[in-house]
Amino acid sequence: MRSREPLPDGLDSIGPFHPYLVWMGVAILDLFIIAAVLALLAMLGDTVEDAIWPGGFDVIRAL
Repeated sequence: MRSREPLPDGLDSIGPFHPYLVWMGVAILDLFIIAAVLALLAMLGDTVEDAIWPGGFDVIRAL
């Protein structure tokens, strides 16, 4: 199996995609994962706060 030539900018293509497109996809996936973890921490913190100080306005459930 013969390897493909590098792209004109010197980067190797990743499958049929340009490396910048793949890097952008990975960066967006990482941002979604970080946002999901932060949302989970916020919901967990809100649950703990409700257990300690019941009542008041629920910011997380209002969203």
